[in-house]
Amino acid sequence: MGNAEARAGSICMSRPFACLFMNASPLASSRASSDSSPETPTVQKSARTRRSLRSLLGTITGICFVFGALAAIQVRTIKNLEKTRQDKTKGDALQKQIAFKNQKDAQLAAVKAKQERDKLVALVGDLRARGGLSATQIKNLTDQIKSLQVQACLTPMTGQGIRIVLSDNPQAASGGGNPSLPLPGLVHDYDVLQVVNELRAAKADAIGVHGAGGKVIRVTGATPIRCVGPVIFIDWKPVAAPFTIEAVGDAKTLQSAIEMPGGIVENLQVQGAVGVKVTLQNSMTLPAIESAQGTTTSITTTETAPVANTKGL
Repeated sequence: MGNAEARAGSICMSRPFACLFMNASPLASSRASSDSSPETPTVQKSARTRRSLRSLLGTITGICFVFGALAAIQVRTIKNLEKTRQDKTKGDALQKQIAFKNQKDAQLAAVKAKQERDKLVALVGDLRARGGLSATQIKNLTDQIKSLQVQACLTPMTGQGIRIVLSDNPQAASGGGNPSLPLPGLVHDYDVLQVVNELRAAKADAIGVHGAGGKVIRVTGATPIRCVGPVIFIDWKPVAAPFTIEAVGDAKTLQSAIEMPGGIVENLQVQGAVGVKVTLQNSMTLPAIESAQGTTTSITTTETAPVANTKGL
C-alpha cells in the first residue's frame, strides 16, 4: 500500500493533470469509500430494505386510519338517518291517531245533534197539536231546531269562506328518480282529514269536498274519510286529486287557523311535499248532506269577507 501511495505521489508531482483525473475518477471514489466505511454491500441493502418497510408500514397505517374514520362517519350517518326515519314514522302515526280520534269525536257529536233535533221537531209538533205553545215559545224552539240542523248539516249554508286545494307532488310517482326513496308527495286520507278537523276546530259553519263532476260532498262529523287501496273515499264516494276542500265561516279566522306556523299547511308543504293552495272567497254555498237535500230551508249567513291574495305552493 505504501509503494502505491509513493507512486501516486510521484505521478502527481510530475503530472498534476493526471493526479487530478485520478482523484475525480469513480474508481478512486469507490476505493476511498471502501476505505472510509466499514459497511458491506449486504449491510447497505438490508438498511435500505428496513427503511422501505418502515415507510410502507407508515403508509398502510395512515390509510387504515382514514378508512376507519370514514367507516365510523358512515355508521353514525346511517344511525342518524334511521333515527330520523323512525321519528318521522312515529310522528305520522301519531298524527293519524289524532286525526281519526277527532273524526270519531265529531261523528258522535253529529249523531247527538241529529238526535236532539229530531226530539225537538217531535216535541214542537206535539205541542202545536195540543195548542199549548205561544208564538214566542214556538219561535224559540224553531231557532233551536235550525241551530241543530246546522250542526247536523241538514241544511245548505251560504256565506264567506275559504277554499283549500291539495294536489299530489309530480315527483311522488317516481320517488324523485330514486326507487329506494319513499313517496311523500301523495295526498293521503289523513291529510284531508287533518284539514277538515282544523277547519272544524276553527268554528267553520259548514265544510264540503268537491267530488266527481264537481259535485260537493257535505262533510259532517259522521262522514267517513278513508283510503281503500290507492283511492280516497269521502262519504264512501271515490274522490281523486286534486282535492278541493271548502268551508263557510269567518274567512280570516279560518285562514289563520290553516296557515298558522307549524300548522297543517306548513306540515303538508315541508314534510309531506304536498301542493297546497289557499284562497279566500266572498261567497260560497255548500249543500246539505245528501239524505237531507230538498227537505229543509236554506240558512244564509250575513257576514261577507273581502277576497284575499292567493297563497300556494
